[in-house]
Amino acid sequence: MTVVTKIALSLLGAAGISFLSLTPARAVILVEPIVTTQNQDILDTKKPRILTDYQPGQVVEYGVPDVANNFLNNTGYDLESLVFDLKTLSYSNPDSTPAYSNEPVEWGDVNGDGKIGYSTNPDLKNIFTDVTISGSTITFSGGVIPNGTLFYNPFATLPNLAPGGGIIPPIPADQADKDGPIRVAGYYTAIPESTNVLGVVLFGALGVALKLKRSLHC
Repeated sequence: MTVVTKIALSLLGAAGISFLSLTPARAVILVEPIVTTQNQDILDTKKPRILTDYQPGQVVEYGVPDVANNFLNNTGYDLESLVFDLKTLSYSNPDSTPAYSNEPVEWGDVNGDGKIGYSTNPDLKNIFTDVTISGSTITFSGGVIPNGTLFYNPFATLPNLAPGGGIIPPIPADQADKDGPIRVAGYYTAIPESTNVLGVVLFGALGVALKLKRSLHC
C-alpha cells in the first residue's frame, strides 16, 4: 500500500467518523410517575381533582406529562395499589422541535435520584413503599390511600413533552385537555370494605352452623 493510499484511507475514515458523530442517536423517552401526600403549594392555587364513581379495576386512559394537581380519593374505597400501563410505546411527532420518529418510550428515572417512582421533594412523602416494573406496567403497592384523603400523582417525562414546554407546541387556551402526548392507562385495587368482610365472615359462620346442625341430625 502506497503512502498516498494510506493518507486517502485515513482521510476517508476521519470523514466517516465525523459523519457518524453528526447523525443524531435514537433516544429513549423516559416516563416517571410519583405518588405522594398532597402538594400544598398546588393546593393553595387550585382545587384538587375529585375521584368519584371510579370503581376498583376500572381502567382510565389519559395523556402525560399531565397538568399537575392533587387528587381527592372520593371513591368510597381505601386504595391499596395503583397500576399504570404505558400505551404509547413509541412516539413520533414531525412538528416537535426536534422532530421525533418512532422513539421508544419506557418507564425510567426522570428526576435523577437513581430510582423510579419516588419523589425527591422533601415536602412530599411517598405513600407506597414498593414500586415494581414488569414490561410496560408499573405498580405502586405497600401503602394505603384512605378514602376521603388527598394525594399527589403527577407524571414527568425526559425530555419534557409537556405542551408548551419547548418541544411540543402549546395547546390552544380553549382546549380542555392540556395533558401531554404519551398515553397511559391506570386503575387501582382497593382494600375490601369492612361491611363486605363482615358479610363474608357471617356467611361462613352460617355455613359452618348449618353443616354442624345437619351432622347432629344424622
